[in-house]
Amino acid sequence: MKKIFALILAVIIALGLAACGTANGSATYSTADTASDDAEPVVDQNITAEEATGDFAMTTSDGTFTSSGNVYTITSAGTYTASGLLEGQIIVDAGEDDEVVIELSGATVNCGSDSPIKIISAGDADISAKKNTENVINDTRGTKTADDENQGEGAICATCDLKIKGNGTLVVNAAYNNGIHTTDDLEIQKLSLKVTAYNNALKGNDSISVTSGNVVAISTNGDGVKTENTDVSKNGVTRGDITVSGGTVTVYAAGDGFQAAHNFEMTAGEEGTAPTVTVYTGSYSGYTASSASTTSYKGVKVQNELNIKDGTITLQTYDDGLHADYGTSFDDGSKGSGTVSISGGTVNMSVYAPENKTAGGRQGPGGWGGQKTVSGADAIHADNVLNITGGTVNIDSAYEGLEANVINISGGKTTVAANDDGVNATKGNSAAQINVTGGYLDVTVSPSGDTDGIDSNGYYTQTGGVVITRGPNSQNAAAIDADGSVSISGGTLIVLGYGRVSKSGSVRTVSLSLHSSGSHTVKIDGTPYTFTNANSYGATNCYSDATVSS
Repeated sequence: MKKIFALILAVIIALGLAACGTANGSATYSTADTASDDAEPVVDQNITAEEATGDFAMTTSDGTFTSSGNVYTITSAGTYTASGLLEGQIIVDAGEDDEVVIELSGATVNCGSDSPIKIISAGDADISAKKNTENVINDTRGTKTADDENQGEGAICATCDLKIKGNGTLVVNAAYNNGIHTTDDLEIQKLSLKVTAYNNALKGNDSISVTSGNVVAISTNGDGVKTENTDVSKNGVTRGDITVSGGTVTVYAAGDGFQAAHNFEMTAGEEGTAPTVTVYTGSYSGYTASSASTTSYKGVKVQNELNIKDGTITLQTYDDGLHADYGTSFDDGSKGSGTVSISGGTVNMSVYAPENKTAGGRQGPGGWGGQKTVSGADAIHADNVLNITGGTVNIDSAYEGLEANVINISGGKTTVAANDDGVNATKGNSAAQINVTGGYLDVTVSPSGDTDGIDSNGYYTQTGGVVITRGPNSQNAAAIDADGSVSISGGTLIVLGYGRVSKSGSVRTVSLSLHSSGSHTVKIDGTPYTFTNANSYGATNCYSDATVSS
């Protein structure tokens, strides 16, 4: 990773020799070096843009602007078209209610003294990459070391609602701080957008929404996509949400992939389009600087609610995959709920959790040599409540798979492979509980060692659904365990290993042999369920109110 960081620094130095200048050529700045033979960092190969070489021109038919040397200042509402190479700056200093549209039509803007595009004042602003054009914004300032109110915080910087759109391509490179930054709402639609930033790739203080397009967000030292404010809008809504309702979004971050000050939501768009999101954090990102000093490398982190309703999200993270905090105080007097809810879509994740390296504390995200995972890194962690009511959840690796104070599973298909507990209800705001009323849950942990397939620090209650859980054949570490009771009054519970279970109602014990390694098929009321055991377990214990056979 030192090679990657050195390359980035070399680019910064070369571009920053002049106050506003750069060499012509490719603006991709992708790096393909790997951290070590043990790592598999990933880089983007999809979005590139060639820098413009012709003379710069700005035109408008309904607005006004001035030019002074290499600085163009837009002073009123209107649509402005920019093309060619500008070794300078575009400034918007219009009225507070003015709507400004900047159309990039084969434009490159390079600046090393301030934000290449800086919106000081406007009602709202649109930056559009025109169809079949390639556009590049290069912020070549040295890395930010102190706050300076005279400097723009990003390569594209705004103090109003900002929309990035179009049917063309836009590549943004930000050596100073953030890539695209607005103090208000940020919306992205349609275009192919690649942002590489020292700190946050995309930052909308009030909110961020992606409705369509192909977006690549890269942070070499910070978070990928981030909101900050949690004050209340004039409509009474708490700010700080991130919403992805369409398009393809890929995030490479040294720190957190998405960090929402309030909520994160994946949902279908107005036309029924489902989003696709991929997140790489820490050493999984081929862009993470070896000197990055971040301490959180989560895939998606929120201060309130995290909702997956539609689409596909794939996470390879060095810290928790999905994470919701509890107890954050908001301006409207409420507190963060610490809730993760999955009601649709597909969630795929791999959390870095190698054997014997799962409780060693934090090391830098670039240090794969002898690196240990963040202590207790979970695939899905809710400080308060985790609800799975639908969708598909595939957890290939984690320290713990599902962890929350209260875990409710009523639908969907969830498969968990973990090094420690597969499903863990912890002590917290209320009594620890695991409640299964429907759906399908398949849990794998080691057949030996201090691991539990399902572990509740309170109670486990099942009234429906199908659960298959594996674990050591021991009272100290089991396939299913609870400090209170494990009770089933409906559904099917298959325990491969040890588990002390209390059954009631029409549930009966069924004699089966499913605990050997290999593939098994079990029929429940005529419906076949096929699963594979990577290892052999001590015994099979099956409890069900249905007709079960193998």
